[in-house]
Amino acid sequence: MSFALDLSDRMAGHAVFSDILWRLESSGAARSIAAEIETVTEPPSDEDLHKLLYCAGVFVQTDVLAYRRMAQSIALNSLIVAGGNEGAYQRGRRILTDLGNFPALDRVRREGAETGASFLDALRRTLSRELNTVRVGDQWIPLTDFQKDAWDELPDARAIAISAPTSAGKSFLVIEHLCRQVERAASFRAVYVAPTRALLSEVSAKIQRRLGEAADVRITTVPTQDPSGPDRQVFVLTQERLQVLLAASAVTFDLVVVDEAQNLSDGSRGMILQDSVEQAVSRSRTTRLVLLAPGARGFEAIGASIGAPDLTVARNELPSVLQNRIQLRKAEVGNALELDLLTPDGPRRLGTYRSGRGFDVPDSRLAAAALELGSIGGSLVYATGPTDAEKVARQLSHDLKDGGDPALATISDFVRKHIHPDYTLAGMIRKGVAFHYGKMPTLLRETLESAFRDGHVNFLVCTTTLFEGINLPARNVFIDTPTRGTRKPLAPAALWNFAGRAGRMSADIVGNVFLVDYEDWPDKPLDAFVGYEVQSAFLRTASEVPDRLLGALGGAMPAELPNDDDALRVRAAAGLLISKAAGSDVRGYVDRTLGSLDEGLRARLTEASIAANERIGLPATLLATNWTVDPFGLRRLHDNMLKKVEEGKTRRLIPVSPLGKGAYKSYSSIFSRIHREVNGGSVNFAGLVSGIALDWMRGVPYPVMLAKAVERQRRFDAKRIEANRIIREKNPASRVQDPDEIVVDDVVRREFDLIEDQVRFRFVQLGKAYIDILNIVLRETGQEGLIGDVYDFPLALELGISTKSGWSFMELGLSRIAAAALQPEFPDSNLTPDAARKWLAGIEDIGTLRLGPVIVDELRRLKLVRPAG
Repeated sequence: MSFALDLSDRMAGHAVFSDILWRLESSGAARSIAAEIETVTEPPSDEDLHKLLYCAGVFVQTDVLAYRRMAQSIALNSLIVAGGNEGAYQRGRRILTDLGNFPALDRVRREGAETGASFLDALRRTLSRELNTVRVGDQWIPLTDFQKDAWDELPDARAIAISAPTSAGKSFLVIEHLCRQVERAASFRAVYVAPTRALLSEVSAKIQRRLGEAADVRITTVPTQDPSGPDRQVFVLTQERLQVLLAASAVTFDLVVVDEAQNLSDGSRGMILQDSVEQAVSRSRTTRLVLLAPGARGFEAIGASIGAPDLTVARNELPSVLQNRIQLRKAEVGNALELDLLTPDGPRRLGTYRSGRGFDVPDSRLAAAALELGSIGGSLVYATGPTDAEKVARQLSHDLKDGGDPALATISDFVRKHIHPDYTLAGMIRKGVAFHYGKMPTLLRETLESAFRDGHVNFLVCTTTLFEGINLPARNVFIDTPTRGTRKPLAPAALWNFAGRAGRMSADIVGNVFLVDYEDWPDKPLDAFVGYEVQSAFLRTASEVPDRLLGALGGAMPAELPNDDDALRVRAAAGLLISKAAGSDVRGYVDRTLGSLDEGLRARLTEASIAANERIGLPATLLATNWTVDPFGLRRLHDNMLKKVEEGKTRRLIPVSPLGKGAYKSYSSIFSRIHREVNGGSVNFAGLVSGIALDWMRGVPYPVMLAKAVERQRRFDAKRIEANRIIREKNPASRVQDPDEIVVDDVVRREFDLIEDQVRFRFVQLGKAYIDILNIVLRETGQEGLIGDVYDFPLALELGISTKSGWSFMELGLSRIAAAALQPEFPDSNLTPDAARKWLAGIEDIGTLRLGPVIVDELRRLKLVRPAG
C-alpha cells in the first residue's frame, strides 16, 4: 500500500470527515439549484473547507476511483460555495490540475491575472495544460487526462474500445482523429456507424465543419458508392445502411468507428451491427476499429465476435462535472417539495423548497417540479414516449408566456409551414418549450436541438431518443419513472446514460438530476452506478431462448407481435444462422460466437441451420445480405415470382419510378405481394403503407402527407359513426361510442410511426430482398436484359426522395425537407453530388429561392451556400 493510499484511508475514516464532507456537498448542491432551498445543514467553515481541500490533495495522489471522485467533488463544490475565499479557490484549481480536468479548470478561471496563485502553482498548471492541449482545426483545446491518454493510443491501435461517461468527449476525440487521417492521406476510406438517423446527421455535420472546404473528400450518409471513385471518403451510416453498402460493393475501409457500441447487445439490430462490423473488418488486414460506449464493460470478451481478438480497452469512470442526484417528494403539509441528495451511503436530507404552486397531482408533478427548479440552464424532461412527451410539454407551456424571441417565432412558422398548421408544437415553442422524439423529421429534430443548445428553448421534453449519442447536455435533468413505452422497465444503464446529460463539460461544472417521487419507484436504479454490460445479442438469444430459436430454424418463425419482445431477435438469429449455413461456414461461426454454450446445443443449432438451408434452397449470396428477413418467406416470395413469370406477367413484378405513370398500381401490387408472401400479413395494411410510401418516395411535403392522414382519419371516423348509428337504431340499448374529435397531434404521431417503422425500416429491408430475388428470377428465366429496368425503390424509401438530384442533395448532408424543396428549383433531375454542390455554391442570393429561414440556416450550417451578408 502506498503512503498516499494509507493516509487517504485514515483521513476518510476519521470520525468527523464524513460530516464535514456532507456539509460541503449539500451546500454545493443547494447553491446549484435555480431556486431558494431551505437547507437543514450549515455550510462548512473556512477552516473545515481547507481541511477537506488538504484531504483532496492527498486523495488525488492515489489511483483509487472512489478517492479521486471524492477529490473532484471537494474541489468543485469548494469552488461553488467558497465565494471570495482566494485560498480555497487556488487549492481547488490545484486539485483539478492534478486530476487533469482542464475543461472544468478553464470554466472556473477568473478574468485577469492570477494574483493569488504562487509562481509554482501557475507554472505547474500551465505546463500540465500545455501537455494536454491538442490543435483542432484552428483552435487549441485542452483535454482531460483520460482524453489525452486515449488520444495518444488512437494512432497505433489496431482495435480499441473507449468507454467513458456520457459527455466525456469520446466522439469528439475520434472525429478529430478520423479527420486528421483523412487530411494526411492521399487515399482513405472510413465509416462511422451510429445507431440512429438523428445521430448520423449530427456526426456528418461535425465532420463536414471540421474538414471545411476539402471538396475532394466525399462525406455521405447515403449507402452508395460514388461512380467517380474519390480517393478519400467518409461514410456516416446506421448499421442497416452499412449492411446495404457492404452487400452492394466490395468497399474496404481504413477505419471503422462504432458509436454507442453497447448496442451490440440490442436484439436484431445488435446482430446486424455485429455482422456488419465483422464483415467490414474482415475485408482488409489493415482496417482499424474503434468502439465507443458510455460506461460499458464486457468489450474484452466480445472482441473475437467482431473479428478483433486483439481489442484493447481504454476506460474512465470519472465524469468531468459534478452530477447531483436529488430525489423530490411532495411535502406532507403545504405547497412544498422535500429534497434529498443521494450519496454512496443512501439518501440524505437536503432541504425544503416552498412555493405558491401546488404539487398535489401526481400526473402533473414532474412538470410542476421542472418549472420551479429547472428554469435556469436548460432542462431535459424525460417522457416515456411521444404521447407522454406531448402531454408533459403542454403542462409546462400552460404556465409560460410567449417571450417574443425571434428565433422561436421562426421555428414556429417553420412547423406550421413544413409539418402541419395545427401541430401544437408550433404554439408551445414560442414559450421556450418543445417536445422531441425519434420519429420526427430530421430537420425539425435538429432545429429543436440547436434551439436548446443556444438557450432559446429552456424545457425540452424528450424520449429515449436522447439517451444515446446526440450531444445535448443540460444543467438539469428531470425523471419521474424508470419505465418506457407502456410501462416497460428501462435498463438501469440507460437511465444512468440519460442522467449523465446533466452537466456540460467545458460549459459548466455541475448538473442536477431531479428524481421525482423516487421513493415510490418499484426499484431504485440510480442509487449506485450501473454501466452497460456489452454482450453479443446473438449469443444472448441463443443462450436465453434456445428452444424458440431451434423452432424457428425448423420453420416455425414467430410472428412479429407487439407483446412478444423475443420474436424479432429469434427471427434475426435464425436468419443469421441459415445465411452462415448457406455460406458453408456455420460450424466455425457457431463455435466462435457461441463458444460459451453447451457443446450439445451448439451441435443442434448447427444441424438445424444446415437442414433449414437445404430446405430453403436459395443462393448463399441472397441469404448473406437479407438474413433479417424470414428466409422461409423469401422462398415463398421467390416461388410466387417464378409463377408470375411463367404466366407471362413479368412486367408486373418490376418496380417503376415513383414519379412515373402506373406507379400507384405497381407499388400497391408489390407491397401486397411482399407482405402476403413473406410476412403472411394483411393486404389491406400493405395497401395503406404502399400509398404512404409512394408519397414519401415522391418527396411529397409533410404538410400534404399529414393533411391526407387527417382526411383519412375523418373518413374512417365517419364510417364508424354511421355504423354506430345503424347499431343504435337496431338496438337502442347499445352502448357503442362514437370516436372523439380528431386531435391533429395524434394523427401526426401515427403517421410519423408508419413512415419510420414501416416505410423507412421494415419495407426498406423487405424491398431490398424483393429486388434481389427479382434479379435472381430474371436470370433464372433468361430475362437478364430486364434487370436494368428495375428501379431501386428501397433507397428511395430510405431517403424519401426518388430522383438522382434529390439523392445528391441528401448526400451533401441536407435533410429530406430541404432536398425536396430544392429538387424542383434546378431543371435537371439527374444532378451528381458535385454538380449539386457547385449549383448551390453559385447562387448569389439564396433568398430568391424562397426556401424559408430554417432551410437556409441548414444550407449555411453545411457551408453549401454563401454566408449571409
